Amino acid sequence: MSKEYSRNYIESVKLELLNRLGLKQVYYKGQAGDDLLYEATGFDRGTEHKFCVRTKKGTIDEMVGGKWMKVRSFTIKSKEQ
Repeated sequence: MSKEYSRNYIESVKLELLNRLGLKQVYYKGQAGDDLLYEATGFDRGTEHKFCVRTKKGTIDEMVGGKWMKVRSFTIKSKEQ
């Protein structure tokens, strides 16, 4: 059974992605199991990114070439209340 996360936690993770990864906009797309899915646009024209936040480990994966690849040296600092 997957856990449901609070709106505050989802928004704090979204802000963290914006600030720490240097993205222009981040959109929360939903939840898949215990993972949170986000889509983002970068400052370069036409750049789009898909991220999966692994809440159990606090890590982030990015969709690259149809596969989820771990974003190295990046962990979520936001904690659920």
